[in-house]
Amino acid sequence: MLERWNPVAEAERMLSEMNRLMSEVLERPLIRARALAWRPATDVYETADALVIRLAVPGAKPEDLEVTVEQNVVTIRGKYGYRLSEDEAKQATWYRREIATGEFAESITLPVPVNLEGAKATVENGIVTLTFPKAEEARVKRIPVQISGS
Repeated sequence: MLERWNPVAEAERMLSEMNRLMSEVLERPLIRARALAWRPATDVYETADALVIRLAVPGAKPEDLEVTVEQNVVTIRGKYGYRLSEDEAKQATWYRREIATGEFAESITLPVPVNLEGAKATVENGIVTLTFPKAEEARVKRIPVQISGS
């Protein structure tokens, strides 16, 4: 079976290997640097009627997210991870802490014209879903083929 070459996946694989090698030598500095520029895993696809964008944002809550669209670019800003309440934090003794928390901003150019009036943004189980109905001019139109008149 042939597999399509994905340069982004290849770059991620190489970065992952470099991180692993460097962490053994330099106590994980690249991993820390990457955490500072955290980006959610993102899927963008279209159906017959809509453009859908999904982002994996662990711990995301609606009140921690902001979605804006300006000049055909959608920007999603928010917080990821979780935070202990003040009472829990005062009583906590950490033995291991690996779940990152922080803020992110992701901008995506919309690949097709959309109708912003019908746009929806939801979050469930750490997946943020943005759904944009496609504008009429972006929808596929079928033209019936007929026998030419004699």
